[in-house]
Amino acid sequence: MIYVYWYLGIGVAVLAVVYGAHRLTKEKESESLRDLLEAVNPDRKKLSYRILNNVVAPVLAAILVVAVWPVAVYMKIKEMLKKKDGGDAEEEREFAVERQHLLERLTVQEVEKREVVTDPLKAAPELPFGHLNAAWKGFLNGQGDSGELWSFSAHWQTTWGRKELRSGYVMVQDGTPGAHFLTVWKDVVDEAKADNSTKRAQAADVPGWLRRQAD
Repeated sequence: MIYVYWYLGIGVAVLAVVYGAHRLTKEKESESLRDLLEAVNPDRKKLSYRILNNVVAPVLAAILVVAVWPVAVYMKIKEMLKKKDGGDAEEEREFAVERQHLLERLTVQEVEKREVVTDPLKAAPELPFGHLNAAWKGFLNGQGDSGELWSFSAHWQTTWGRKELRSGYVMVQDGTPGAHFLTVWKDVVDEAKADNSTKRAQAADVPGWLRRQAD
């Protein structure tokens, strides 16, 4: 029984170290990001959501670390060795709008007119960007009066090779794009893959076509 106590005691010590390191390195959620997340998922404001994600989930994670602390130690050592060998070079690149991505200079009124959401089912408010209207207002409030509002569209490739299309609006200061507001963020399929998918679909339709001719 004494070994169980020792095992759990070491697990608690590992948990304390992991928690302390997490608190030191954790970046606080920005105001604009929090507003965006709450606009997309209004349940984030509910007490039940906060209890589940801020209390229950951390407690379960703590219990898991104490129960299987050797795994946590192994993963941390592996992470440290990877950084020592230059693993930081594989970190995800941060997206930023560049001058070649700019499309058209617009006023706030022009953007809000084109982005009004009209939902026949009334599931989304009839406002610019619908449920994301609060996030849009927060984006505008965080910018100075001297900036220029532009639309943009960018084909972006992540560190891991995934190709994406990102579009939206960006504030340009003295010719340099700054903070942006995303309206489109989706994966882009390679043309070669798309052509192969089309060919496979057409090949799969051949037997059906033959059957219809036989009938």
